[in-house]
Amino acid sequence: MMEKLRIQQAIVVEGRYDAAKLADIVDAPILTTNGFAIFKDKEQQQLFKHLAQTQGLILLTDADAAGFKIRKFLTDLVGQQYIRQAYIPAVEGKEKRKAQPSKEGTLGVEGIPVEVIRNALLQAGANMRPNRQGRAITYTDLYEWGLSGTSDSADTRRNLLKRIGLPPRLSKKALCQVLNMMYTYEEFCAAMQEKPVLFWDFHGTLAQHDPIWYEAALEIIQRTVPHLSVDMESVRKAFHASKLPWWNPVLGNGKHYKTPQQWWAEFEQEFVWIFLQCGLNEQEAAAVAKQMRAEIIKPCRHRLKPDAISVLQQLQKRGYRQYLLSNNFPEMGRLATQLGLAPYFSGMIVSAQVGYDKPQREIFEIALQQAGMPQTAYMIGDNPMDDMQGCKQVGMIAVGVGRAAGCAQADHSVDTLTQLLELLK
Repeated sequence: MMEKLRIQQAIVVEGRYDAAKLADIVDAPILTTNGFAIFKDKEQQQLFKHLAQTQGLILLTDADAAGFKIRKFLTDLVGQQYIRQAYIPAVEGKEKRKAQPSKEGTLGVEGIPVEVIRNALLQAGANMRPNRQGRAITYTDLYEWGLSGTSDSADTRRNLLKRIGLPPRLSKKALCQVLNMMYTYEEFCAAMQEKPVLFWDFHGTLAQHDPIWYEAALEIIQRTVPHLSVDMESVRKAFHASKLPWWNPVLGNGKHYKTPQQWWAEFEQEFVWIFLQCGLNEQEAAAVAKQMRAEIIKPCRHRLKPDAISVLQQLQKRGYRQYLLSNNFPEMGRLATQLGLAPYFSGMIVSAQVGYDKPQREIFEIALQQAGMPQTAYMIGDNPMDDMQGCKQVGMIAVGVGRAAGCAQADHSVDTLTQLLELLK
């Protein structure tokens, strides 16, 4: 009998007969779309996204129009960069179990010869999986961990799966299969242990500390008032002299804005003042201020650090609960989703939504309450005052990144996000 291909990626086929055929060919996780059901199954979509980003996917659909429709949907859903495309030829015929051939009269994956499927997977760039150290996870383990077979196992399983970024309604069989793809027994035991909760700053920590406000303002001025000569330094000084809370945190007013429009309306008034200091007249300043919101919330203005996603992924896999804790605009949650960060956070605490700004004690108290008042919590940030000193008011452990690394207020320091993996191992 031909040896099975030990493949790293998860392989996606359309139905259970395809999966049964594939199980004789590969030693790899096999997922099914159940035909077009995947178009509406949000939890299965979430699982595919998670596995695509952590392990990679190989799509092996039928060669007919329906197969290509499913293939395109999944590629658009999870992102082409996470997908390998494996194609089978269009071979006329019908499977033995069927009374009639398919609509297009071609064989599906289940009817294609084994060697053809093997070659299709290899040509797609399937990565061979090395033998993993440590034993596999079994159904008995799930029971002993309280994840199946007990009165409260559903809640235990749901909470755990949310923490490690998996859909909460996986069946016992699917859960065991996915966990064995992601972990050895020993690794999952470690992931289940209670850990500190991690709170993350955004700009300067997960994203580059670019002067986005100054740059956006200067670009709008140059576009709207091209005859006026204004430089970056003048814009920077005006922002720092303003009453905007990120530059003057003690002025945080504790207001709770019911809508993003209310938050931006108040900021817009301060923008007008800033642009008057730059030499614009009242009409020009008002025109520039009205354009700030649309510019600031553009994802292209916010550049993630190169190791941000990989570090968040690995810490989530280790079982850490993570939250975003940011002085930012109301659309921060949407921006985090657009940048690919949302799957790694259990929640987001944003100053524009809660009415307090770091380093005010209240925003840290709100963050801890949202996380269920954990016994131990880390604040990971780049600002010695806002992040490091602010978090200590509520007993958080301060981890300085970048410009906060080595500062007096930091309990721990790292130069790069990747170094956190050693600190939190």
